[in-house]
Amino acid sequence: MGAKMAVAVAVILVSIPSLAQVKPAAGNVFRVNWSAGAGMDYWSGDWKNGDINRWGPAAWATATIWHCLGINAEGHSMIIGGNQPASQYKLFVGEGGLMCTMGYWGRFQPIYKGQLGFASLSQPGNGTGQHHSNYSTWSVGGGVEYHTWGHWWTRVDYTYEAIPNFHSSITNQYHTLNPRGITFGETYRFGPAGTRF
Repeated sequence: MGAKMAVAVAVILVSIPSLAQVKPAAGNVFRVNWSAGAGMDYWSGDWKNGDINRWGPAAWATATIWHCLGINAEGHSMIIGGNQPASQYKLFVGEGGLMCTMGYWGRFQPIYKGQLGFASLSQPGNGTGQHHSNYSTWSVGGGVEYHTWGHWWTRVDYTYEAIPNFHSSITNQYHTLNPRGITFGETYRFGPAGTRF
């Protein structure tokens, strides 16, 4: 009887500490880091002599899903300011694609992106009588986010846009417009304050 009691006590003493060594299942949960932001664009429209420079609002949202890799959706526009020819040039772009929020140096984190989407372009006459069209687009870009405070990060990035199949009245051929410019604004990262993806 004493041997059975000793074995039972030994099993209890050994098994209780071993429970603490088991990793909880909750630690294996797949985690997505979300962020969203808004700001302003300042872009050049790639029209004639490149005299189209306009401002416009911009917005973006990102789901970082694995290491630096995430899915980004953004919209930007060229609708404010500029000279007289610019007043007839209005561009709205909505795109989505991959974004990489790389390692960090102090408060800075580099970002890189490649996206596909659609554009709505109204422009001065190009000899075809057509002043508005919708196009498919692609773009590449990069920049940095700077940890401002708490959940807030300041973003500055450059985007090179491609709008294929645009008809030129000068060459009477189709080519690619390449509006490009900078976007700056604030990003809010959900989760713990100061989250670095």
